[in-house]
Amino acid sequence: MTVSTIGVADAGTPDKYLHTNQRTISSTAREDQYVLPGQSAYPTYTSYSGSVSVATANSHLLQIMGDGSNYGRLLRVRITIAGLASGSAAGGNFSIVRLSSAGTSGTAKTPAPFDTSNTYGGGSMTLPSSKGTEGATVGFVGGIWFPTTVTGTAPFITWTCGPEQPVIFGTATTNGIVIKNLDAVDPASVYVEALFLTTTFL
Repeated sequence: MTVSTIGVADAGTPDKYLHTNQRTISSTAREDQYVLPGQSAYPTYTSYSGSVSVATANSHLLQIMGDGSNYGRLLRVRITIAGLASGSAAGGNFSIVRLSSAGTSGTAKTPAPFDTSNTYGGGSMTLPSSKGTEGATVGFVGGIWFPTTVTGTAPFITWTCGPEQPVIFGTATTNGIVIKNLDAVDPASVYVEALFLTTTFL
């Protein structure tokens, strides 16, 4: 292989050049282009809740609502054990569910921006006593085993958006998502983190 370039006609001066790598395939010189992936320029946030009880099944552990003007795009959910089960070890499962109304009377959480020049205008909270209206289940985070004694590193599970379209919510403040537990594990608790970004387009 040989480091090479391909000239690109430019209205300005001088012309631009693509960085390529030339190799011969079937007796013909080919140019493989170098591509440097760029970092996302979209506002990115994390909403985090520490030590949320999973003692009651189907609790809304962490809800995030639209900000009224942008579309939220969920990238990752991570759930880590914070408190142990009692009596005997037990398993718990977690899912991502759409909301068509916001829950109320929970503990408010402020999504933290990766760039301090950004501010998320939507609401986020844990364990609303009056839960929002649930819609479709759009993701299964997975199951986690709650031990009764500390045995090294705390178990965790992660849901990550793949190459497919992410879970999109908003723009309305009544349109959101929630991470909920499907099983009661008393008196266990978890840390919940949701990573998402916002765009002006659908």
